[in-house]
Amino acid sequence: MSLDVAYSLEIEDFIDADKAYEFYWSGLITNKKAFICPGDNCNAQVTCANIDEETHNMRVVPHFRVYGDHGENCEVFNKVPLKILEVITSEGNNDKKSVDLSVVDSFFLTRPDSYYDVKDKKNNIEEDVSEKRSYKSKSIEYNIKQTGFISSIYSVRTTVSRFLRYSADRTVGNRIINISGSSIPYPSFFKLIWEQDFESLPDHSLIYYGWAYVDRHENGYKVKFKKRLKNKLGVLLPVTLFIGDKLIEKYPIKKLVTKRISSISSMSKPTAFVFIYGKPRLYKSPTTSKEYINFDLYNLDMVDVNKDSPMPKKK
Repeated sequence: MSLDVAYSLEIEDFIDADKAYEFYWSGLITNKKAFICPGDNCNAQVTCANIDEETHNMRVVPHFRVYGDHGENCEVFNKVPLKILEVITSEGNNDKKSVDLSVVDSFFLTRPDSYYDVKDKKNNIEEDVSEKRSYKSKSIEYNIKQTGFISSIYSVRTTVSRFLRYSADRTVGNRIINISGSSIPYPSFFKLIWEQDFESLPDHSLIYYGWAYVDRHENGYKVKFKKRLKNKLGVLLPVTLFIGDKLIEKYPIKKLVTKRISSISSMSKPTAFVFIYGKPRLYKSPTTSKEYINFDLYNLDMVDVNKDSPMPKKK
């Protein structure tokens, strides 16, 4: 049986599998089996499967799996909606209300400063775990519903993971992602780079993706997509982005990025399947006057580099 969230014994909080994956690679979570069921007074062991897969084969996304016996009053065991409900503060006052049934995810371009702040890690179930969990459930940031759940997304990696999960359960057509106040259907949020006219691309940012060459340079990695975009004269222009060492060094989960991108660039044919959130921009080289198209990368959360294509095959 799979769950949308579980209670982490190490950080003493409810967490979804995507965030557990990020916390694992940042070092805040060290044991993929240190979770328990989020149900009421239930201590059934939960494992976060695939949390330690650095290659991140997203066809098998990180997810929670329950082992052992549930408590008699556990909502999961009794197949009733969990008591964990998200509450939001109404703008302009302190009234709280439950979020209505929804399938909207919210994508934010920066993480809050407190995202990786946790208490001292614990490794075992303590006597007061039920009390701590009960307290946390009153301020939980997730809305668990039978149709899915709402949570904040801060990375392209998590967005792709959600897209694949929704594609697998055939709900992707009903899923919406909200960014900067605009709601976009999930399938429309992704665009394959495939020799389109540059001028015809949307004015707003999207997640662009495709196969690319990854080459190591003195101060980072140059990513050059295999497919190009056309300028207004029909000339195919290279599409690139640069992942700088300084950007990697200050990234909280640089361990994951470093292992992935360094192993790809060292291959005899250094190619990767790359996702990048942004808006492609037309540039002209000051030395050669040649035009090229580039994505300006300011945050490593906005790019994801994979050895293989995780995208579902079209039938």
